[in-house]
Amino acid sequence: MVGALALCAALGCGRPAPPPPRFLQVDIENSPTSTDPRFATDAISSRINELVFDSLVRVDRHGRFVGQLAESFERPDETHIVFHLKRGIRFSNGREMTARDVKYTYDTTINPSSMSPKRGGFAELKSIEAPDDRTIVMTTYRPYAPAMEMAMLEIVEEGTPLPRKSAAPAPAGTGPFRMVRYARDDSAWLERNPYRPFAPDAPMGIVFKIVPDPTVRALELAEGICDLAENNIEPEVLPYLISVPDLEVNESSGTTYQYLGLNFRNPLLRDPRIRRAIAYAIDRKAIAASYLRGTARVASGMLAPENWAYDGKVATYDYDPERARRLLEEAGFHADARGRRDIRFVYKTTPEGGRLAETIQAMLLRVGIEVEIRSNEWATFYGDIQKGNFDLMSSRWIGINDPNHYYLVFDSSMTPPRGLNRGAYSNPEMDSLLEQGATTIDPEQRRRIYARVQELAAEDLPYISLWWIQNVVVMNRAVRNFTPYPNGSLRSLAEVKLADDRARGTSR
Repeated sequence: MVGALALCAALGCGRPAPPPPRFLQVDIENSPTSTDPRFATDAISSRINELVFDSLVRVDRHGRFVGQLAESFERPDETHIVFHLKRGIRFSNGREMTARDVKYTYDTTINPSSMSPKRGGFAELKSIEAPDDRTIVMTTYRPYAPAMEMAMLEIVEEGTPLPRKSAAPAPAGTGPFRMVRYARDDSAWLERNPYRPFAPDAPMGIVFKIVPDPTVRALELAEGICDLAENNIEPEVLPYLISVPDLEVNESSGTTYQYLGLNFRNPLLRDPRIRRAIAYAIDRKAIAASYLRGTARVASGMLAPENWAYDGKVATYDYDPERARRLLEEAGFHADARGRRDIRFVYKTTPEGGRLAETIQAMLLRVGIEVEIRSNEWATFYGDIQKGNFDLMSSRWIGINDPNHYYLVFDSSMTPPRGLNRGAYSNPEMDSLLEQGATTIDPEQRRRIYARVQELAAEDLPYISLWWIQNVVVMNRAVRNFTPYPNGSLRSLAEVKLADDRARGTSR
């Protein structure tokens, strides 16, 4: 493959024209599901939206909450947070941002008629008030430890209608860029927000080009058409891209969590012996070492070691196909002469995840489990998992900050559209623990609660943990000062500078 790639790069291969000078092209694998931050829950949407919109607070590179639209904030008691807004912040259409915009954004997200998939994350929000144009007061129903996470909703202008179609450009935001064009399955064009200062050698805009084929993404990097791609280049191509003089490849610790999701609506998957058999049948170390070329760490659970609540003292499932076969026998699924059993599942994936699906399919077949792979483009895949229309699927969680994320994905009340429990997992002990974790303010008590949550998740296996993905950024050397975040955020694209010739618009 690398030889063909090099040849194609040398010959040109008829690649499309690059963006205008002083624009960056960033290749992404699929379209965002929503350009409105009130509805966006997938990683691609979040990556783009955080360059167009601001929130009251952000999480910095060290996992700490820092003010963004908020100049300062305080927690006067266990049920209130007061935010004091910065002055002079303007939307990309020129109107000054006030507390009314913040309240409007929250009100329209929480309103049941909006059908926002983010609504479940605000179940503990009793009220949000704007006593004046510079103050926001959040009140929770009870002491709620992860309340600051609710302050990370990105803000739209008061009066912004709910999106009527998924292919509409993003509304006005206060972020460093504004979206000027969006063509679904093609590209999203961002230009500088004229009301935000930027350096003279900074890019004037960013074109997020949707390129589903990883080989094409690699070609566009090698040919200088694409300036940057993060966490979406096939590991086997990295050695070739490292050899390209104009490219730089950076790898850093990442907290993105890849998992195999199981649907508890299927009676077979409600049997813990079958779930554990699947876990033992997958050689995660081999996949990480070969298929991922060492760009991942085998995961013990959702929280990476960098998280303050991480506890690695949990059940693990090293590759053990014999143990997997014994568990299937105990569950009543006996092998025939060919080693097959009367057990089969439908695995939903995207074309991007096809190779991983095929690898898992082959490993499960070794223990007698048949897997049918059904591949769809991202929007169909996402719709299927939201509806619970799958047996097995693999996906990622990106940017987990507070362990209350377990509540959104494992609490029995959080099935879509209210939350993100797409596999309909239900365990009263887990529900009780997550309730305690949400309402316990003391950090050490919370740490102990979430240690048990992690232990129970490893025993019950609502997810089969695969790995934590390292951040791998491939970029043109003309792009300077890009600093990756552990969660894969692209926010530092707003701060990058271009080499002198690129800044003057004289090369491409």
